Amino acid sequence: MIRPEPLRAFAAAYEPAGFDPCAFTASYGMAEATLALTLSPVGQGLRTDVADLDDLERCGSAASPVEAGARTREFTLCGEVLNGHRIEVRGETGARIGDRRVGRIFASGPSLMKSYFGEPDETAKALSTDGWLDTGDLGYTLGGQIVITGRAKDLIIVNGRNVWPQDLEWTAERETPALRAGDVAVFSVDDDGGEERVVALVQCRAADSAARAALAAEVGALLRARHGLDVKVVPTPPHSLPQTSSGKLSRSKAKALYVSGAFRPAATSLTA
Repeated sequence: MIRPEPLRAFAAAYEPAGFDPCAFTASYGMAEATLALTLSPVGQGLRTDVADLDDLERCGSAASPVEAGARTREFTLCGEVLNGHRIEVRGETGARIGDRRVGRIFASGPSLMKSYFGEPDETAKALSTDGWLDTGDLGYTLGGQIVITGRAKDLIIVNGRNVWPQDLEWTAERETPALRAGDVAVFSVDDDGGEERVVALVQCRAADSAARAALAAEVGALLRARHGLDVKVVPTPPHSLPQTSSGKLSRSKAKALYVSGAFRPAATSLTA
Protein backbone atom coordinates (compact mmCIF):
# COMPACT_ATOMS: atom_id res chain seq x y z
CA MET A 1 0.00 0.00 0.00
CA ILE A 2 1.06 3.58 -0.65
CA ARG A 3 1.27 5.51 2.61
CA PRO A 4 0.64 9.22 2.00
CA GLU A 5 2.24 10.50 5.21
CA PRO A 6 5.86 9.52 4.38
CA LEU A 7 5.47 10.91 0.86
CA ARG A 8 4.27 14.23 2.22
CA ALA A 9 7.19 14.30 4.65
CA PHE A 10 9.60 13.55 1.79
CA ALA A 11 8.12 16.34 -0.32
CA ALA A 12 8.29 18.81 2.57
CA ALA A 13 11.95 17.96 3.17
CA TYR A 14 13.08 18.15 -0.46
CA GLU A 15 10.80 20.76 -2.01
CA PRO A 16 13.22 23.55 -0.93
CA ALA A 17 15.89 21.76 -2.97
CA GLY A 18 13.70 21.69 -6.07
CA PHE A 19 11.65 18.51 -5.70
CA ASP A 20 8.21 18.82 -7.30
CA PRO A 21 5.47 16.99 -5.33
CA CYS A 22 3.61 16.49 -8.61
CA ALA A 23 6.36 14.04 -9.58
CA PHE A 24 4.72 11.38 -7.40
CA THR A 25 2.92 8.96 -9.72
CA ALA A 26 0.83 6.35 -7.91
CA SER A 27 0.19 3.01 -9.59
CA TYR A 28 -1.04 -0.49 -8.84
CA GLY A 29 0.66 -3.60 -10.14
CA MET A 30 2.22 -6.95 -9.38
CA ALA A 31 4.66 -9.46 -10.82
CA GLU A 32 1.73 -11.50 -12.18
CA ALA A 33 0.77 -8.52 -14.36
CA THR A 34 4.32 -7.67 -15.51
CA LEU A 35 4.01 -5.09 -13.97
CA ALA A 36 1.48 -2.27 -13.77
CA LEU A 37 -2.30 -2.49 -14.00
CA THR A 38 -3.15 1.13 -13.26
CA LEU A 39 -1.27 4.41 -13.47
CA SER A 40 -2.04 7.94 -12.33
CA PRO A 41 -1.68 10.76 -14.85
CA VAL A 42 1.86 12.09 -15.02
CA GLY A 43 2.10 15.41 -13.20
CA GLN A 44 -1.03 14.89 -11.13
CA GLY A 45 0.82 14.15 -7.92
CA LEU A 46 -0.60 12.33 -4.94
CA ARG A 47 -4.40 12.09 -4.66
CA THR A 48 -6.06 10.52 -1.61
CA ASP A 49 -9.46 9.59 -0.27
CA VAL A 50 -10.47 9.79 3.39
CA ALA A 51 -12.98 7.15 4.49
CA ASP A 52 -14.97 6.45 7.64
CA LEU A 53 -12.96 3.82 9.54
CA ASP A 54 -15.96 2.51 11.49
CA ASP A 55 -17.77 1.71 8.24
CA LEU A 56 -14.64 0.08 6.84
CA GLU A 57 -14.40 -2.22 9.84
CA ARG A 58 -17.94 -3.54 9.50
CA CYS A 59 -18.37 -6.80 7.58
CA GLY A 60 -19.53 -6.03 4.05
CA SER A 61 -17.60 -2.80 4.50
CA ALA A 62 -17.95 0.44 2.63
CA ALA A 63 -15.50 3.31 2.19
CA SER A 64 -18.03 5.95 3.20
CA PRO A 65 -17.36 9.69 2.99
CA VAL A 66 -16.34 11.13 6.35
CA GLU A 67 -18.69 13.00 8.65
CA ALA A 68 -17.63 15.28 11.48
CA GLY A 69 -16.16 13.44 14.46
CA ALA A 70 -15.71 10.11 12.68
CA ARG A 71 -12.64 7.90 12.92
CA THR A 72 -10.90 8.13 9.58
CA ARG A 73 -8.51 6.29 7.30
CA GLU A 74 -6.68 7.86 4.34
CA PHE A 75 -5.99 5.87 1.17
CA THR A 76 -4.05 6.68 -1.98
CA LEU A 77 -5.81 6.68 -5.35
CA CYS A 78 -3.73 4.47 -7.66
CA GLY A 79 -4.93 5.64 -11.05
CA GLU A 80 -7.03 4.33 -13.92
CA VAL A 81 -6.63 0.94 -15.55
CA LEU A 82 -4.16 0.72 -18.45
CA ASN A 83 -5.37 0.30 -22.02
CA GLY A 84 -6.40 -3.22 -22.89
CA HIS A 85 -6.77 -4.26 -19.25
CA ARG A 86 -9.75 -4.55 -16.92
CA ILE A 87 -10.15 -4.43 -13.15
CA GLU A 88 -13.20 -5.46 -11.17
CA VAL A 89 -13.95 -5.26 -7.45
CA ARG A 90 -16.17 -8.20 -6.51
CA GLY A 91 -18.24 -8.92 -3.43
CA GLU A 92 -18.72 -12.15 -1.52
CA THR A 93 -21.04 -13.59 -4.20
CA GLY A 94 -18.47 -12.97 -6.93
CA ALA A 95 -20.54 -10.20 -8.55
CA ARG A 96 -19.02 -6.85 -9.40
CA ILE A 97 -19.79 -4.12 -6.87
CA GLY A 98 -19.98 -0.36 -7.19
CA ASP A 99 -17.90 2.61 -6.09
CA ARG A 100 -16.88 2.81 -2.44
CA ARG A 101 -17.78 -0.84 -1.77
CA VAL A 102 -14.77 -2.82 -0.51
CA GLY A 103 -14.22 -6.18 -2.15
CA ARG A 104 -11.69 -8.51 -3.72
CA ILE A 105 -9.82 -7.20 -6.76
CA PHE A 106 -9.73 -9.17 -10.02
CA ALA A 107 -7.78 -8.21 -13.14
CA SER A 108 -7.54 -9.29 -16.76
CA GLY A 109 -5.50 -8.17 -19.75
CA PRO A 110 -2.72 -9.01 -22.20
CA SER A 111 0.15 -8.58 -19.73
CA LEU A 112 -1.10 -11.16 -17.20
CA MET A 113 1.00 -14.25 -16.55
CA LYS A 114 0.07 -17.56 -18.16
CA SER A 115 0.91 -19.56 -15.02
CA TYR A 116 3.08 -19.89 -11.96
CA PHE A 117 6.08 -21.89 -13.15
CA GLY A 118 5.74 -25.51 -12.12
CA GLU A 119 2.75 -24.75 -9.86
CA PRO A 120 -0.43 -25.86 -11.66
CA ASP A 121 -2.53 -26.04 -8.49
CA GLU A 122 -1.60 -22.51 -7.42
CA THR A 123 -2.22 -21.29 -10.97
CA ALA A 124 -5.72 -22.79 -10.95
CA LYS A 125 -6.50 -21.05 -7.66
CA ALA A 126 -5.44 -17.61 -8.92
CA LEU A 127 -6.27 -17.64 -12.64
CA SER A 128 -9.70 -18.49 -14.01
CA THR A 129 -10.26 -20.24 -17.32
CA ASP A 130 -11.60 -17.00 -18.82
CA GLY A 131 -8.41 -15.11 -17.94
CA TRP A 132 -9.30 -13.27 -14.72
CA LEU A 133 -6.62 -13.09 -12.03
CA ASP A 134 -7.62 -13.14 -8.37
CA THR A 135 -5.05 -10.63 -7.10
CA GLY A 136 -5.64 -11.42 -3.42
CA ASP A 137 -5.94 -7.69 -2.77
CA LEU A 138 -8.87 -5.82 -1.28
CA GLY A 139 -9.95 -2.37 -2.35
CA TYR A 140 -12.62 -0.19 -3.92
CA THR A 141 -13.16 2.00 -6.95
CA LEU A 142 -13.67 5.74 -6.89
CA GLY A 143 -14.31 7.84 -9.97
CA GLY A 144 -12.65 5.34 -12.28
CA GLN A 145 -9.58 4.85 -10.08
CA ILE A 146 -8.62 1.90 -7.90
CA VAL A 147 -7.92 2.23 -4.19
CA ILE A 148 -6.06 -0.54 -2.36
CA THR A 149 -7.05 -1.21 1.26
CA GLY A 150 -5.00 -4.32 2.06
CA ARG A 151 -4.42 -8.02 1.45
CA ALA A 152 -7.34 -10.42 1.83
CA LYS A 153 -5.23 -13.02 3.63
CA ASP A 154 -4.06 -10.42 6.18
CA LEU A 155 -7.52 -9.18 7.17
CA ILE A 156 -8.38 -9.97 10.80
CA ILE A 157 -12.00 -10.55 11.79
CA VAL A 158 -12.76 -10.16 15.50
CA ASN A 159 -16.36 -10.35 16.74
CA GLY A 160 -17.69 -9.47 13.30
CA ARG A 161 -15.33 -6.53 12.95
CA ASN A 162 -12.81 -6.15 10.12
CA VAL A 163 -9.42 -5.17 11.52
CA TRP A 164 -6.75 -3.98 9.11
CA PRO A 165 -3.36 -5.06 10.51
CA GLN A 166 -1.48 -2.17 8.94
CA ASP A 167 -3.62 0.28 10.95
CA LEU A 168 -2.37 -1.26 14.20
CA GLU A 169 1.20 -1.48 12.93
CA TRP A 170 1.29 2.14 11.84
CA THR A 171 -0.27 3.36 15.10
CA ALA A 172 2.40 1.55 17.13
CA GLU A 173 5.26 2.76 14.94
CA ARG A 174 4.00 6.35 14.76
CA GLU A 175 3.19 6.83 18.45
CA THR A 176 5.88 4.76 20.19
CA PRO A 177 9.23 6.63 20.28
CA ALA A 178 11.29 3.42 20.52
CA LEU A 179 9.86 2.01 17.27
CA ARG A 180 10.65 2.66 13.63
CA ALA A 181 8.83 1.89 10.39
CA GLY A 182 8.79 -1.86 9.80
CA ASP A 183 9.21 -2.76 13.48
CA VAL A 184 5.73 -4.23 13.97
CA ALA A 185 3.90 -7.21 12.45
CA VAL A 186 0.25 -7.81 13.36
CA PHE A 187 -1.77 -10.94 12.60
CA SER A 188 -4.28 -13.25 14.27
CA VAL A 189 -4.07 -16.81 15.55
CA ASP A 190 -6.63 -19.20 17.01
CA ASP A 191 -6.31 -19.49 20.77
CA ASP A 192 -6.99 -22.65 22.76
CA GLY A 193 -10.71 -21.94 22.78
CA GLY A 194 -10.91 -21.58 19.01
CA GLU A 195 -11.29 -17.80 19.18
CA GLU A 196 -9.24 -15.46 17.02
CA ARG A 197 -6.57 -13.59 18.98
CA VAL A 198 -4.62 -10.60 17.70
CA VAL A 199 -0.83 -10.77 18.08
CA ALA A 200 1.72 -7.99 17.51
CA LEU A 201 5.40 -8.86 17.07
CA VAL A 202 7.47 -5.82 18.02
CA GLN A 203 11.18 -5.51 17.30
CA CYS A 204 12.89 -4.37 20.48
CA ARG A 205 16.44 -3.00 20.58
CA ALA A 206 16.77 -3.23 24.37
CA ALA A 207 18.42 -6.31 25.89
CA ASP A 208 17.09 -5.64 29.39
CA SER A 209 14.06 -7.80 30.17
CA ALA A 210 12.37 -5.00 32.13
CA ALA A 211 12.72 -2.61 29.18
CA ARG A 212 11.28 -5.22 26.84
CA ALA A 213 8.32 -5.81 29.14
CA ALA A 214 7.75 -2.06 29.41
CA LEU A 215 7.73 -1.69 25.63
CA ALA A 216 5.23 -4.53 25.29
CA ALA A 217 2.98 -2.95 27.92
CA GLU A 218 3.22 0.46 26.25
CA VAL A 219 2.28 -0.87 22.82
CA GLY A 220 -0.54 -2.99 24.24
CA ALA A 221 -2.06 -0.04 26.08
CA LEU A 222 -1.73 2.17 22.99
CA LEU A 223 -3.51 -0.30 20.71
CA ARG A 224 -6.24 -0.81 23.29
CA ALA A 225 -6.80 2.94 23.55
CA ARG A 226 -6.65 3.70 19.82
CA HIS A 227 -8.36 0.62 18.38
CA GLY A 228 -10.32 -0.93 21.24
CA LEU A 229 -8.54 -4.28 20.95
CA ASP A 230 -6.70 -6.47 23.41
CA VAL A 231 -3.51 -7.43 21.61
CA LYS A 232 -0.84 -9.87 22.73
CA VAL A 233 2.43 -7.96 22.23
CA VAL A 234 5.55 -10.10 21.81
CA PRO A 235 8.99 -8.39 21.78
CA THR A 236 11.38 -9.83 19.18
CA PRO A 237 15.08 -9.18 18.42
CA PRO A 238 16.13 -6.49 15.91
CA HIS A 239 15.93 -7.53 12.23
CA SER A 240 13.90 -10.63 13.14
CA LEU A 241 10.73 -9.79 11.19
CA PRO A 242 10.84 -11.43 7.74
CA GLN A 243 10.60 -9.44 4.53
CA THR A 244 9.65 -10.25 0.96
CA SER A 245 12.19 -10.10 -1.88
CA SER A 246 11.09 -6.50 -2.51
CA GLY A 247 11.70 -5.46 1.10
CA LYS A 248 8.11 -5.47 2.33
CA LEU A 249 6.99 -6.96 5.63
CA SER A 250 5.81 -10.57 5.25
CA ARG A 251 3.05 -11.05 7.81
CA SER A 252 2.44 -14.64 6.71
CA LYS A 253 6.06 -15.60 7.37
CA ALA A 254 6.05 -13.68 10.67
CA LYS A 255 2.94 -15.59 11.72
CA ALA A 256 4.50 -18.91 10.71
CA LEU A 257 7.59 -18.14 12.78
CA TYR A 258 5.45 -17.20 15.77
CA VAL A 259 3.33 -20.35 15.53
CA SER A 260 6.48 -22.48 15.25
CA GLY A 261 7.74 -21.04 18.56
CA ALA A 262 10.57 -18.96 17.11
CA PHE A 263 9.74 -16.02 19.38
CA ARG A 264 9.47 -17.78 22.72
CA PRO A 265 11.33 -15.86 25.48
CA ALA A 266 14.35 -18.16 25.38
CA ALA A 267 14.66 -17.69 21.62
CA THR A 268 14.50 -13.90 21.76
CA SER A 269 17.40 -13.30 24.14
CA LEU A 270 19.73 -10.56 22.88
CA THR A 271 22.72 -11.71 24.90
CA ALA A 272 25.69 -13.30 23.13
